[in-house]
Amino acid sequence: MNALSDKLRDTPIFTGLSQDQIEQLLPCLDAGIREYAPNEYVYRKGCPMDSLCLVLEGKLLICRQAADGDTSECAETNCICGEIDTLSSGGICTCDVMAVERTRVLFLSRDFFLSVCRKGCGSHAEHQQVVRNLLQQLSDKAQFLNRKVAYLTASDLKTKVAMYLCDLYEATGSPEFTMPLNRDRLAAFFSVARPSLSRELVNLKTQGLIDFHRSSVTLLDVDGLYQIARFRDEEGESRAQG
Repeated sequence: MNALSDKLRDTPIFTGLSQDQIEQLLPCLDAGIREYAPNEYVYRKGCPMDSLCLVLEGKLLICRQAADGDTSECAETNCICGEIDTLSSGGICTCDVMAVERTRVLFLSRDFFLSVCRKGCGSHAEHQQVVRNLLQQLSDKAQFLNRKVAYLTASDLKTKVAMYLCDLYEATGSPEFTMPLNRDRLAAFFSVARPSLSRELVNLKTQGLIDFHRSSVTLLDVDGLYQIARFRDEEGESRAQG
């Protein structure tokens, strides 16, 4: 387990724990590793969930069905997958999760997070740290989804892009940054076609608001972007409340 616990030190869910502490916790987590071939399912929609998983190597594709079309996202190395469904009252998977490439995942027991450890390990503080880390990740995800709602209620794509760039400016504290999502993923995030997103970025560049090269962006007129984002954001909130 030495190699595994050393690798887990770099994952968000085990932040703040030493290699020795992680090794002591793994039996309490009923941790088990499984390898999946490309296109092999890890979870299927409707199946019971008794474990969440941590991607050790590779990439998973998460596919959800919705009334307005299917959506998908990827979980890559060090990402947690299935935590919301696993910890929900129903404990039923609401999506299909499939390996994109050869992928190794570590399964972590649902019981560890929802009940007191009965193994007598004496690692109460370490247990609390892992649970705290997971709650932090769930909180960050909830904030992200709340912000996505704000993007989607904006009146047009120009506003969505301005809001997104302003959020990245606040998160990085710099007018120069690299967008964490590539064009394809950002277009999917906004529920628009990639050419439409590219056209809007070019328009903002032509107007002197931004400059960009691939995923690297420089905000040339921060106040101008905020004027677009704030005005339309408030307009969208008024419509939602009405």
